[in-house]
Amino acid sequence: MLVKEVMIKNVITLRAEQTLAEAAEVLVGKNISGAPVVGRGNKLVGMISEKDLFKALYPDSKDILLHIKSWFEKEKIKYKVEKKKKTIIKDLMTKTVVSVGEEDAILKAGALMLSTNIHRLPVLRDGKLVGIVSRRDIFRKLLKEKFDL
Repeated sequence: MLVKEVMIKNVITLRAEQTLAEAAEVLVGKNISGAPVVGRGNKLVGMISEKDLFKALYPDSKDILLHIKSWFEKEKIKYKVEKKKKTIIKDLMTKTVVSVGEEDAILKAGALMLSTNIHRLPVLRDGKLVGIVSRRDIFRKLLKEKFDL
């Protein structure tokens, strides 16, 4: 079975110049956990996920230890979050993207997802985004075929 048989063709995408707040609005509004980031001509330039947004909004342990007092002051926290909302996706996204082609086998896509701990892969044709395939897409297709669901 090929990737093109299970991929989603109408992909929700974001642009590198959009903000963290805009990305969050799209992910929450469309009930998705990540999206490809595209440039001119639908060329893939990165991926953004809930995890990327989460890491940007919340302090890491080093930041907390260095500035512990400021993380307990409501107004300072509010200011930091408001400031971070304006961060552009380009500064948060994963730029080195693992992808597959539409003619690749779904077993290859599944193996890539498992070995890299990635939940979704962009599907490319000549460097341009033509779809996206997720673990769920592959899993559902396999269950339907192998278990007659």
